[in-house]
Amino acid sequence: MRFIWKLYLVSWKLDPLEINYYITMNKLNDKTLGFFLTEKMSLKNWERAGILSREIAPYNILAKYFKKIYLFTYDGQEELAYQKYLAPNIEIVYKRWRMRARDYRWLLTFLNWRKIRSCDLFKTNQLKSRAALIAKMIKPKAKLILRTGWTQSLFQEKKNGRAEKKIIWWERIAYILSDMALVTSTGDREYLLKKYKIKPEKIQVIANYIDTDKFAPTGGEKYGRRIVYSGKIEEQKNLINLVRALPETNIALDIIGGAMDEKSEQLKNELAKLAQELGVELTFTGRRPNDELPALLNKYKIYVLPSLYEGMPKSLLEAMSTGLACIGTNVEGTREIITDGITGLLATTDSQSLKTNILKLINDSWLQDKLRQKARQLVIDNFSLKTQINKEIAIYENLVG
Repeated sequence: MRFIWKLYLVSWKLDPLEINYYITMNKLNDKTLGFFLTEKMSLKNWERAGILSREIAPYNILAKYFKKIYLFTYDGQEELAYQKYLAPNIEIVYKRWRMRARDYRWLLTFLNWRKIRSCDLFKTNQLKSRAALIAKMIKPKAKLILRTGWTQSLFQEKKNGRAEKKIIWWERIAYILSDMALVTSTGDREYLLKKYKIKPEKIQVIANYIDTDKFAPTGGEKYGRRIVYSGKIEEQKNLINLVRALPETNIALDIIGGAMDEKSEQLKNELAKLAQELGVELTFTGRRPNDELPALLNKYKIYVLPSLYEGMPKSLLEAMSTGLACIGTNVEGTREIITDGITGLLATTDSQSLKTNILKLINDSWLQDKLRQKARQLVIDNFSLKTQINKEIAIYENLVG
């Protein structure tokens, strides 16, 4: 078995020192990980959203450490078409039965109980994952890792003043059942520790990762007086005030992103109407695959994230990694990334502060160069895919003893 494992690692083109580590020190090479996609999601949906390569990247790395990874998805046999993008020891567990995804989320674990029973660890990237929580109850000795990109009850409190009872109920159950919770920001960690009295050792910060080789600066001509925002079109992002910051500045705004639903479509129309009334040049490029973003971002010098509140904004990290000089608002999440005047500029959420900072940056090429260099290095040192995965692997190894 040891010899076969060594041959397998050679196929990954690792050097002898790395191979020796995996054989002699890796605590996970006889373990199986069960990873549950977000409810109702699938590899096909990841591809449609343009995020397939980004989402599978960490699991192809983790596959070098684990004996086996089961990837539980909510679509049918067509999911097997994506096996070619995955490591050979990652098995796609697709929906073999004709039923709605909302029914399958309750039955997934029972219909795949042999695979569930063989898992040593379960992981989900969604708080309200019925399948993952049921799997933990079926096999309580397996370790459950709950990873969330943002905390839903906290976002609801910031938006509405209070969180729904059902969301608090789901969070409480999920954190009780989990053996380790991973959040993307210290703000989220502090909130959860206080709200649910979680033991500090049971919740750690693993920030969003960026592929710093893909999101990297390139040469070529860049726009002069055009700034860019990329991400969702929703009230939280405070795009209304960003448009209101631009009249009489001769600065155009490009928004990379599209409407996700009827509400965001309405906001998009409001933004277009406001820009026309104020004489601001505003362009929507629509939703674009994640693989296309580096080339798009490299056309700009300045990126602005005007959010009212944030978790750990991946779009900001992508822009910083690509070498844009960035402006963000002084809110939790964003201020964990931007140190004002060093890795970017921090504004308040009102239009006047955004305007002041945009003008300050767009008229100072020396400041732009300083911020983009520091920002790029910050992402490489703290938010690269390799850095974050190494932290995650250490947590897995600690959990299995």
